[in-house]
Amino acid sequence: MTHHYLILANPGHNRVYFEQSAALSLAELEVALSGFASVCGNIEEKTVSGISYISFTADRPLPPEDLQRLSRLSFVYAVFEERTLEGSLCLLPVTLPDTAYIPPEVSRILKYTGKTNELFTRLMINVALNSGAYADEAAPRLLDPVAGRGTTLFEALVCGCHASGIEIGDKVSGDTAAYFKRFLETEKYKHTYHKERLSGTNRAFTSMIHSFVLAPSKEAWAAEDTRELQLVAGNARHADAFFRKNSFHALVGDLPYGVQHGNVTQEKQSSLTRNPKELLKACLPAWRKVLKPGAALVLAWNTLVFPREEMAALLTQQGFEVKNGGPYDRFVHRVDQSIRRDIVAAIKK
Repeated sequence: MTHHYLILANPGHNRVYFEQSAALSLAELEVALSGFASVCGNIEEKTVSGISYISFTADRPLPPEDLQRLSRLSFVYAVFEERTLEGSLCLLPVTLPDTAYIPPEVSRILKYTGKTNELFTRLMINVALNSGAYADEAAPRLLDPVAGRGTTLFEALVCGCHASGIEIGDKVSGDTAAYFKRFLETEKYKHTYHKERLSGTNRAFTSMIHSFVLAPSKEAWAAEDTRELQLVAGNARHADAFFRKNSFHALVGDLPYGVQHGNVTQEKQSSLTRNPKELLKACLPAWRKVLKPGAALVLAWNTLVFPREEMAALLTQQGFEVKNGGPYDRFVHRVDQSIRRDIVAAIKK
């Protein structure tokens, strides 16, 4: 028996992507469904009584593990199963599990110019977790090597990941750590925090590492159901000095692409470039080392300054297998007249 499901999109999704929201939702859903225990298909937009939904079919009622993945998607607001009762079409609400390890407000409170929207960040995390070899990992380890003020790290924690990040500025990293410490104290989460300075060989670099261990409740802490957040104030090209080799299940990075931010490849570089090519050439070897074999790397960038073909060629040259075709070709969208944003997913061979 075929089961028909309808997803009502988050009202904020249209605000982020405007008319492109449905296409991005369909692509994110298709990536996720490919790893479901159920056999799913027939993904499309559907209108019922004037309300737009994203619909798909499954060969059986969705089991708990599929519902958990579905509830984590960036655009999902509510899910219904389509039934015909006494000759009339009915939408029966589907109860979704609460998958948030900590409240999503942790990434929404901070407001600053140039911040990447939390829904887009969540989309990138889902594509990374669902594209690699570790989609069933209970508590995956995720790295953001261009962490900024921590939106990806906080969203990763919400999704139940261990989150690690690198940001080149001492002040930005320190401010982000201070914010997160205040959040944990205000919300009365059980946690520990410490910081230490790491020096490279022959003092090639010195970096401050902020480390948190947290749990959402005393019971979770006692059961050692904890998560870690690490933020390194350092250069992303030294990622393999900060973290052990083959330690991350996924890497997610929203590369600087607009007027507000540039790419820094040298510690004291004063002029910033909007083209991420030099950043990636300098950093990809180290990023690859810290990823597990089969792990997914997902990057967002501005294709107007670095065409997708060049991005794919660079990743291939660095030992990644780029995911092409199907949903992976449908994430490109316009942010403004100078930014045409796309995401690329690639697997460490």
